Amino acid sequence: MTAEPEKKFTERGNLYSASASKTEEDFVLGLARREESAFRTLIADYSQKLYGVAYRFLRQEEEAREVLQEVFRKVIEKIDTFKGEAKFSTWIYRVTVNEALMRIRSKRGEATVSWEDVLPRYEDGVAVDPNRDWTKLPETALLESEARAYLKECIALLPEDYRAPYVLKDVEELSENEVCAILGLDKGVMKVRVHRARMFLRKKLEEKYVD
Repeated sequence: MTAEPEKKFTERGNLYSASASKTEEDFVLGLARREESAFRTLIADYSQKLYGVAYRFLRQEEEAREVLQEVFRKVIEKIDTFKGEAKFSTWIYRVTVNEALMRIRSKRGEATVSWEDVLPRYEDGVAVDPNRDWTKLPETALLESEARAYLKECIALLPEDYRAPYVLKDVEELSENEVCAILGLDKGVMKVRVHRARMFLRKKLEEKYVD
């Protein structure tokens, strides 16, 4: 998923590029005025990022492309509703996540994980299923393309309420405040969900790569 023509356009000097002197407010105003340069910047700056987010949720290239097209359509139609209460990037991420989640919810019988199989079990305050010894895990295992692909498959198994904060926080590397703003979550709730998602993914990797 590339936007090479738009990249070249930005490099030639776009009034609305991040490196220019124009502010985000000017960029949004350009979108509201249906200015071509603002649209081109929107595509150049966000196509790859938003496609990546959609793909990590849906795991289908065609669906991710459809989400991207729908997001851009909604941005164009609803830019007048953007009031600047959050950053534009936060707003457009929220639109993307919501669109991806709607598609997930429309599917029936999606495989997800039971947290009873993920969280540590305790008896009388003592863990009866301690974590495996990760020192036995070859460093190369997690660097191989097979392991990376397997991790992506495991992310797709996460329930949507956990997948969303995990993808935004650990994959997209957004700040805690940004993730909370995008998903409308309290920071404490967001941290718990990310932690549980990490526990699940760790356990799946242990099962596959640690004896």
